[in-house]
Amino acid sequence: MKAQPVVGAVSGEGADEEAGRGEMAEAGYLKRLFTKKGSSPYDELTWEMRDAVITNSKGEVVFKQENVEVPTGWSQQATNIVSSKYFRGALDTPERETSARQLVERVAHTIAGWGKEGGYFKYDE
Repeated sequence: MKAQPVVGAVSGEGADEEAGRGEMAEAGYLKRLFTKKGSSPYDELTWEMRDAVITNSKGEVVFKQENVEVPTGWSQQATNIVSSKYFRGALDTPERETSARQLVERVAHTIAGWGKEGGYFKYDE
């Protein structure tokens, strides 16, 4: 397979020597950096339930979603924006996303699917 540029930093034990120097590396080689095999990256965060509420200049509620699960480090504004703009499904239906975990899973699986279809990954992991 022809060498391709690697986007992002690839370093650490077992990393391809060329990738560590920021040059060319074998296509599909990206070393795991921020997750541990066999454990969920979501377990590295503390989660809490909040209500997402957006009001207009008159104080009237223009958006409300109760019991939204988000990382505790998120601001209320981040909670409001993510739940109102990026959660899928109609409000008050079982199809509605209620957690930032669901959003991240959806986006990550979509991007990974595109990468697999495009032949960007050497391994399935």
